[in-house]
Amino acid sequence: MKVIAENINVMNKVIGDAMKEQVAEPIQQLARECTEAGADLLDINLGPARKGGPEMMDFVVRAVQEVSGLQLCLDTSNPEAMEAGIKACAKPPLINSFSAQPDKMEKILPLAAKYECEIIGLTMSTHIPIDSNERMAVAYEIVSAANELGIPNERIWIDPIILPIGVQDAQAHAVAVQEVLKMLPEVFDPAVQTTCGLSNISNGAPDELRSSIERAFLPMLAACGMTSAICNAKDPEMMRTVRLIRDLQNEALYSVSDAELK
Repeated sequence: MKVIAENINVMNKVIGDAMKEQVAEPIQQLARECTEAGADLLDINLGPARKGGPEMMDFVVRAVQEVSGLQLCLDTSNPEAMEAGIKACAKPPLINSFSAQPDKMEKILPLAAKYECEIIGLTMSTHIPIDSNERMAVAYEIVSAANELGIPNERIWIDPIILPIGVQDAQAHAVAVQEVLKMLPEVFDPAVQTTCGLSNISNGAPDELRSSIERAFLPMLAACGMTSAICNAKDPEMMRTVRLIRDLQNEALYSVSDAELK
């Protein structure tokens, strides 16, 4: 179970302002904290980045790499900003926010092929399917398109898409996500990797309950085969859960300290 730290996000006011004003220290401090907390990758989420996106992404990537050697996960719907970020990366990043939507197929997927990046494919096209079979059909479309461009399965991460638990049909979606995770190894050989935006499940819940909801769902996803999660690396209880998942899946050697809050 890999942790992709979600924390460097333009939606965080302090970080968003630092990104726009090109002030490195708040971004670098957060990157240090996530790295020290045990994250495996750092997600850099610029959102749409319509104004000055390429320059902003280049700045943030370079600032983060000054203080952390972790692989980066780049998240923006602006293809020009995405390419600028890829070029600034010391090693090929993981590309986020790709789906079966036509514009993403045309503008984002070729970047992964051109620069030999890993890429996250969200199982959605014009809408987010409720049914697991429909999600699998979208996953197959994504993997096939990536393969045609020379991107092997080992560089593809499928995100079955988690919705907030409080919205209509969300519990059916949560079940479908687990079903997709079980189905993927039966369809793709070599296997693809998997991930999710874990905090989506608690979006809209009271702040004091969000971590508990996320920590309840993560072991369920791991048991179904999820190989990573985009989550809050600064949540000590979340990171403890991740450590224990790794131990209990024999991915790491158990230590008593794994069960302690750090």
